[in-house]
Amino acid sequence: MPESSAKNSGRIFWQRLEIAAAAIFLFWLLAYGVSLIHAKYFQLGFLGFSFVGMLTLVGPFIGFLLYFPTTFFLGIPLPGIPLSLNQIMGILFVISWTSWLARGKAVLEKSRHTFFLSILVIYFVINCFFAEDLDSGLYHLRYLLIDFFLAVAIASMLRKQSNFHFLFWIILIFTLGSALLGAFELVTGIDVFTKSGTKWMGRLRINGAAPNAIVYAHQLTFSLPLGYYLFCEAKSFSTRFFALAISIFITLIALFTFNRQTIIIVLILYFLIALIYKNRYSKILLGMIISILLISSPIVVHQMWSRLRTIGSIKRDRSLAFRLDGIQVGLEVLRRKPLMGIGLGSYPTTWHKYLPPGKGRQIQYFKGEKIYPDLCYNQLISEGGIIGFSLAILFFFSLLIRVWRMRQEALQGKQREIINLYSALLTSLIIFLFSCAIQDTFLYVSTWVMFGLILAKQQTGVRPDLDDKTESAVTNP
Repeated sequence: MPESSAKNSGRIFWQRLEIAAAAIFLFWLLAYGVSLIHAKYFQLGFLGFSFVGMLTLVGPFIGFLLYFPTTFFLGIPLPGIPLSLNQIMGILFVISWTSWLARGKAVLEKSRHTFFLSILVIYFVINCFFAEDLDSGLYHLRYLLIDFFLAVAIASMLRKQSNFHFLFWIILIFTLGSALLGAFELVTGIDVFTKSGTKWMGRLRINGAAPNAIVYAHQLTFSLPLGYYLFCEAKSFSTRFFALAISIFITLIALFTFNRQTIIIVLILYFLIALIYKNRYSKILLGMIISILLISSPIVVHQMWSRLRTIGSIKRDRSLAFRLDGIQVGLEVLRRKPLMGIGLGSYPTTWHKYLPPGKGRQIQYFKGEKIYPDLCYNQLISEGGIIGFSLAILFFFSLLIRVWRMRQEALQGKQREIINLYSALLTSLIIFLFSCAIQDTFLYVSTWVMFGLILAKQQTGVRPDLDDKTESAVTNP
């Protein structure tokens, strides 16, 4: 090892040791302060502060690993503690990321798309304060800021190709856990968490820990482009097919939610996988999926086709009728409040004020209930107005164009691993844009994780390991 490198390594080691010593002393001091105020919380406080100290050293990948699984739940209250488990894990993630940012290991992404996203968020922050339902606006403001932080943090963390691999595995493994919960519900008929009791053709519509089957299916399908990327690019044969097996299992569980949009999204998803990923198994995989569907057609495909056919009559299809009525409400909001709309989060409580007389199909009979826009595009136009809708659409499609161009650059360089990473991001973005027409996905955690992944890869470009040789590079997780 050259002498300069040895000195540099020694200096970094002692810097880390000093930070560790200072952190341990600080967290001991804080825990001691807690013990003076509430003696019975001493052990809990010491454990908590020590845990925070550890996270500041190991970095935000572990923080994200702890936080991400809580995003599958609405909120997990803890007895005797004013914060939910979700909030505590979120705070730990923020602390672990901030420590890396302060130490120069996380680098804020400064592209024009990050600037564009910041403008979009700033607009909706202002929009929340002018919301017709101010309480709901402030409630949604909190989630908007959390989502924005998540995107920025992810974009700054991912400096190497191996970082993407590690994050994808986190997402895939915890999504598998959620899918196993859905499988348990499917087999036993027991709705473990949300107790929705919704059924289709005599079977429970599984929803995991999500509020409903539609959100649950979206949580599951988000991981599929990432899982197939791991199948293409994992180093060992066994790891590749482990990723593939997980992805297929998650797909099947998503289909058993019996959502029409999920069936369509899965079909589009696997078509894109076969079309744009660079892998000799892509077409074989597509053939396997078709074969599985044909074999299971007497039961599974029949039920899926039966579910798709329910779209035939608006009189019988309450879901479709509500969506069409919601579009009418959105157009009425646009007519009355064209520039800024009614404010983020206000649609569910104020929609009845904007129902055009004589144009409703079913929605007018539910004026006392909360009804959500269901369509992301409708949400943006009604709650964000022309300004919010235009900013969002410009950002979404500018990202799409950018990812497409970066993939074309990678194709010219014939770098298969980079091509497939862009293929995963492109597939995720296309699915998001399609789902915006049938789901209100704007503030979903997965949406902003996707934004962070795209911004991160935009920063590193088509080179596989941009920062491997720099001192501030993120170490292999």
